[in-house]
Amino acid sequence: MIGRYRLVEVLGEGGMGAVWRAHDERMRRDVALKQLKLPPGLDVGEREHLVARMEREARSVGTLQHPDVITVHDQFHDEDGLPWIVMELVRGRSLAAVIGDEGPLDEARVARVGARIASALAAAHQAGIVHRDIKPANVLLEDERVVVTDFGIAAVAGETTLTASGALVGTPAYLAPEQVNGGEATAASDVWSLGATLYAAVEGRPAFTGGTLAALLLAVSRGEPAPAQRARRLAPVLRDLLRRDPARRPTAEAAAATLTALADPAPAPAPDMPAFPQPTRRAFLVSGAAALAALSIPVGFVLRRHQRTAPRRAMSTPASSRSAGRPLIGHTGPLTALAFSPDGRTLATAGEDRTVRLWDLATRAPTGRPFVGHSGAVRSLAFSPDGKTLATGSDDKTVRRWDMATRFPIGEPFAEHTDAVRSLAYSPDGKTLAAAGQLVFLCDADTLKIVGDPLVTSGLVGTVAYSPDGRTLVTASNDNIVRLWDVTARTPLFRRLKGDTNAVGAVAFTPDGKTLATAGHSWAVRLWNMRTRVPAGEPLVSRDAAGAVAFSPDGRTLATASRDNTVRLWDARARTPLGPSLTGHTGAITALAFSPDGRTLASASDDRVARLWNVPPTPHRTPARTGG
Repeated sequence: MIGRYRLVEVLGEGGMGAVWRAHDERMRRDVALKQLKLPPGLDVGEREHLVARMEREARSVGTLQHPDVITVHDQFHDEDGLPWIVMELVRGRSLAAVIGDEGPLDEARVARVGARIASALAAAHQAGIVHRDIKPANVLLEDERVVVTDFGIAAVAGETTLTASGALVGTPAYLAPEQVNGGEATAASDVWSLGATLYAAVEGRPAFTGGTLAALLLAVSRGEPAPAQRARRLAPVLRDLLRRDPARRPTAEAAAATLTALADPAPAPAPDMPAFPQPTRRAFLVSGAAALAALSIPVGFVLRRHQRTAPRRAMSTPASSRSAGRPLIGHTGPLTALAFSPDGRTLATAGEDRTVRLWDLATRAPTGRPFVGHSGAVRSLAFSPDGKTLATGSDDKTVRRWDMATRFPIGEPFAEHTDAVRSLAYSPDGKTLAAAGQLVFLCDADTLKIVGDPLVTSGLVGTVAYSPDGRTLVTASNDNIVRLWDVTARTPLFRRLKGDTNAVGAVAFTPDGKTLATAGHSWAVRLWNMRTRVPAGEPLVSRDAAGAVAFSPDGRTLATASRDNTVRLWDARARTPLGPSLTGHTGAITALAFSPDGRTLASASDDRVARLWNVPPTPHRTPARTGG
């Protein structure tokens, strides 16, 4: 007995302490007791320092109220004046034990565990507490619960041991480089340790090893983990968490959001379109599609649901005879954007589920795992003209670039926006990437460094597009104005297109750049003569049109999306519909894009589905000369 606690068994012991299972005779419950042991030979100052640190940190952790943080009930001193900490008894195995018994864990499971650890760390960091010793041995798994233990008391179970293979079992393998190099442990150090812990869980081995302690510490100091072999969806997250520069690591809160998005396995394509309960109210949003050299740049938008007056079509509505095969199903949230690769072999789709998926157009099947890295809905996509890079913009206010060959992120995200990144467009020469939000930034496409001052409007920019010659940039914002900018001078051109009484949310150029199509909340599509900057004829108006627009590569066909969940094709010169509307979607259509060969039209919808449509050739006519 020690006080009112009856010691039952030792649960773990190290050179500086032990953890006991004990029974609280007064409260009649089992608890865990942590005992501080001091090595012989300490002087008075060192002893007082260790005792004070344990007392102080026990009190700090006791103030945390988080389901994934070990609960501290009390602390007391024994007859030798050494502190004991009374904690809840967690009846589960440590993550280290699970890895040892089961080997590498499934990525979804690792993401779920990681999200809970990150959430616990975020709460601790907000309270000014740094753990200093995040590692698999300090994470307990009790059914579905994840419990982070040993806050700030690394020495309690911090002995160092080496296996025969040189894999270190203990704290040093999970220290951040700045800790190894003598720097102060910070919240960013905990984030590094989280990355090392998740690496060990998904790979089944530590990220850093060494035949000697010196070799191990040197490897950690260099900050170069062994290449991951099993991580796929988690690879970008691990890379961010294990960045050598602490300032470049995400916060624990951001890591929790990203890992939460990865916690469910990627769903396999289903044979039939699943039902999706539609929200009753959804904020106005816009999405950018691919900016392809010499092709149109389609951009779509969705309105608040309470503004829709047209009845929704039932799910049993038959698809149009022009439908090109089964729909593309895989996202778990509404789709927001899509884009064809320049070679026409791949379609990229983005959604509110924070993922980007790539589809092989020959097989209609997803190619590999989705791109995961954003912590908010992905709102915009753009392929570089050479097809080697895909840029994505998100509600998390960042732009990310992805290498299409490796499927890995390129460099650091662009994080200068103060609002969601709602539209992206590459210049036709591929040298510049325009990113639109509250401001429009023009960035070097290779480095994402800002080139010149941002473009400023009086509204929230939801659409940005380059003219095919790259000399003019078009922005559309919720102040009801479409602005034309001289790209070289970074100045707005004298005339402004102002014809709609509501915000414009979609634009598309003809390939010759002589005509610009715009669609606004008034549901009218206007065609503008780019030489005179005045409307070319009357607006195209059909029932419930139009929420997104796109020109075919030859400029003869215009596609418009309707708020009755249909798509209509128009003869761009005659301004007459080409056949019946394309039906099949059961939600608002958010984006349209033609394939580079013009034979296929893709549509994205908030019914979570992308559809492909066969586009019949438009009868040959002399190309429209609306541009003068």
